[in-house]
Amino acid sequence: MRLSLQWLAEWIPLEIPPEALAERLTMGGIEVDAIERSGADLSAFRVGHVLEREAHPNADRLSVCRVDTGEGEPVRVVCGASNVAAGQKVAFAGDGTRLPDGTAIKRSKIRGVVSNGMICSEVELGIGADASGILVLDDAAPVGAALSDVIGSGDVALELSLTPNRGDCASVLGIAREVRAHFGGALCVPETAPREGARAAKDDVRIEIEEPADCHRYAARVVHGVRVGPSPDWLARRLESIGLRPINNVVDVTNLVLFEFGQPTHAFDLATLRGATVRVRAAREGEKLLTLDQEDRELDPDDLVIADAERAIALAGVMGGAETEVRAGTTSVLIESAHFAPARVRRSARRHGLMTEASYRFERGVDRAGVARAADRVARLVAELAGGEVCAGLVEATGAPAETVEEIQLDAERVNRVLGTAIADAEIQALLSRLDIQHRRARGGGDAYRIPTHRNDLARPEDLVEEVGRIYGYDRIPTTLPVAPLGPVHAPPLRAVAEQTRDAFRAAGLLECMMLPFLRSDDLDRLGIGGEDPRRRTVAIANPVLEDEARMESTLVPGLLRAVHRNQTRQIDAVQLFNLSRVFFARGGSTLPEERVAVSAVITRGERVAWYEAQDDRPAPFFQAKGVVERVLRDLSRPAEFAPEWAEPYHHPGASSAVRVEGARVGSVGELHPDVAARFDLEVPCALLELDLSALAAQGAPRTAYAEVSRQPQSSRDLAVLLDRETPAGDVLAAIQQTGGTQLVRTDLFDCYEGTGVPSGKKSLAFRLVFQRHDRTLVEAEVNRLVDRVVKMLGHRFDGELRNAPRREE
Repeated sequence: MRLSLQWLAEWIPLEIPPEALAERLTMGGIEVDAIERSGADLSAFRVGHVLEREAHPNADRLSVCRVDTGEGEPVRVVCGASNVAAGQKVAFAGDGTRLPDGTAIKRSKIRGVVSNGMICSEVELGIGADASGILVLDDAAPVGAALSDVIGSGDVALELSLTPNRGDCASVLGIAREVRAHFGGALCVPETAPREGARAAKDDVRIEIEEPADCHRYAARVVHGVRVGPSPDWLARRLESIGLRPINNVVDVTNLVLFEFGQPTHAFDLATLRGATVRVRAAREGEKLLTLDQEDRELDPDDLVIADAERAIALAGVMGGAETEVRAGTTSVLIESAHFAPARVRRSARRHGLMTEASYRFERGVDRAGVARAADRVARLVAELAGGEVCAGLVEATGAPAETVEEIQLDAERVNRVLGTAIADAEIQALLSRLDIQHRRARGGGDAYRIPTHRNDLARPEDLVEEVGRIYGYDRIPTTLPVAPLGPVHAPPLRAVAEQTRDAFRAAGLLECMMLPFLRSDDLDRLGIGGEDPRRRTVAIANPVLEDEARMESTLVPGLLRAVHRNQTRQIDAVQLFNLSRVFFARGGSTLPEERVAVSAVITRGERVAWYEAQDDRPAPFFQAKGVVERVLRDLSRPAEFAPEWAEPYHHPGASSAVRVEGARVGSVGELHPDVAARFDLEVPCALLELDLSALAAQGAPRTAYAEVSRQPQSSRDLAVLLDRETPAGDVLAAIQQTGGTQLVRTDLFDCYEGTGVPSGKKSLAFRLVFQRHDRTLVEAEVNRLVDRVVKMLGHRFDGELRNAPRREE
């Protein structure tokens, strides 16, 4: 927000430099981003009075004027402006005065006549672009006064950055209150009450509130006989000083009052209202409104609108309608001032992409007691600047009272304990009284503080503690070390599992991606997820960023597949990504949705990237994904179990497996089904893995076992076993490890073969068994006995037989 210090000085005495003011406001929580100086220093110029004007004896286009400068005898000045005339008050630059462009004014002879100075134009003064004639001042300007005291040039403006809770400071009045709290002084609030005529305003319009929960109060004033035209210079310059463009005297008054009191108002052309009725209601389905920015907007039923008897005429708290705006021919105006629910205004502003000065203030909360005051002030100024008569009385209606906190209990002990200070009770009361927070003794002898209506941000004792600290001065609070017991900090199990999982995926070479947690309308259909699947219980978003992404994610897979597609369109086929995030499931009714933490990853098989890398030698994406699952669960100290089955509808039936830990399903791994890949426009083979981290965390913290690294040599044996084609290799691996006992330290499957030399319906699995002890070297006879035990088990349990004698390697 931009604020003129000349404007602020009219409301509160400013006796400190702008830099000191900015520092104090910033230390008090009102951040000043910049200090900007504008305009020229006109203190050396004086108000002159043209007593006489005569034609120059030697030049047709020059005049000779006698000017009273307020200092001694009148002086003679030669002037070339055609609009100079006797009786005018003008800007006079005497001998020795320097213009803003650096030109020094000297006593000189012009075409034979001595000129003792200059009568200046706007351009010469550096305050405007009009060079057609001299600047003519108001008749009331005192002769001899410094020009800077009359037209107020050389202003200083502050750029303020307000936090969302300080809507009370989005006005001159609000900042004046802050200045008073820090530096003292008396507020000088302008008169607001208008002079009323005999005609009653209620005879022209009635107010109806159909949404009482979101419109707490609506007040209106009526002014007849208005003459719309340009605003006077002082008003135009005031608005320009804060970056606003003057429009006309009526609209400019509403903008002025908005910045004066922080209360948005709006002026309607009363003649354009239909039915002499103003209704505050919800927008109807399909209803449209042409707003002041000439955009034809389709309204949402959640939008709060101002309407007449037939149609919407404004988007409440955001922007007025073009059909009822004040124009050059307007003679009667209806002045609106209201108190709307901040959340309803915020939703409408975001939905329509309209961030206006009005919505900025309504979103942060306005003074519920300032509604009538703003309407009165606008009516008074309109009558003064545009003529007309203000109708008697305020037409208003009220809805449900806004939820507010009127009183907070707080004692000095709590203030000092939180701030680390030793401020006396009386001083605390005095500090808060500077902010219009009045103290009283509560029942039982405690201290209670009444909250002013403009402070919507004060709701609990800690808020008042902050106010004490702000006004007392954070720089005055002594630096002390906190006194608190230090104890061990244990991360919640789910958080610990999530962090370990993230580290494991990164260690496996995958890149983490973060996406907005939204589903598109057809995502679940493209994945082939059926209607009874829990992932169909999606959570609807009340105000979606995009219309097609109006549901929270119940699966992370669609976002990853879209990421693969984006990389594919940029000729990047080899992709390894994971996403760790929350997924959401609706429970029904108004119950909050179920949230679970999950991780999903996608691995693709792109073109070979090096000359030495054979395309067919690299593992298929499915086995890469399966290896990542094993590594992640190993890092989590949880043994992975794979159950070959069609785990997900979007998996290839021949390359899909459920992932289990201690018998409970915790995820899946599988190759993407070709039909699903086509629906997502993917042209490279993909494998997906998914883990339910909430389920893993619910199993409790695993027991991490540490084993000494043996210094003894290893002995390995390779076995090629003929097995039934449908026998799961994972079951065989687990059985071998169990049979081999503690001396079998590792078992690897390194080959799977079907073809020549292998009977039909059979497959050959080749295993490498590694044996080792910690205390001594295993002898060959011991290794052979262990291998024989494994071979017998394979024959008995799996009807397996060896294709070759075991290969020994010591």
